[in-house]
Amino acid sequence: MVKIFGMLIFLIGSLGVNAQRILQLEILREVEAVKFYEGESIVFKSSEFPKEWQKRTIERIIVEDDIIIFADGMVMLKDITQLRLDNNAAKIGGKVLMGFGAGWFLFGTIANFATENKLRWTDVAIGATALTIGWILSRFISKKTYKMGKNGNLRLLDVSFPTPEEVLRPTLKP
Repeated sequence: MVKIFGMLIFLIGSLGVNAQRILQLEILREVEAVKFYEGESIVFKSSEFPKEWQKRTIERIIVEDDIIIFADGMVMLKDITQLRLDNNAAKIGGKVLMGFGAGWFLFGTIANFATENKLRWTDVAIGATALTIGWILSRFISKKTYKMGKNGNLRLLDVSFPTPEEVLRPTLKP
């Protein structure tokens, strides 16, 4: 009885897994690809707007026609010229370092005026180094841009389970 009940729950749970369409970014010299599912956001440049980064949420993927549908329009896969990925760890680390550098300057300046300790060049160097490294991390290292055909390739995949009709349908050979 427990086996039948477990099998029934598995079958009911797997009914929602039927449609899985994926936008896959294949990166040059990397084994693992980056996958974007329906409902996720992507940042890209298109041939229609070559100077503007667009951030949009994928509403639907039509694999047969190579079309990605967004809430405010659609784009053909061949029209995407660049795709940008964010490195959130570098972005957060950069903000933390900039906050540390700003705090170092603030408390050093307060200590300079409130006590007899004077602000030394080493104090300035520590704050400036933290601010500079934090700015470089959050500005340059937190984003990676892939150009289609050069160091990245986009592909639409449909990894859905076939419906029972597709499995049981006889194949006709011409």
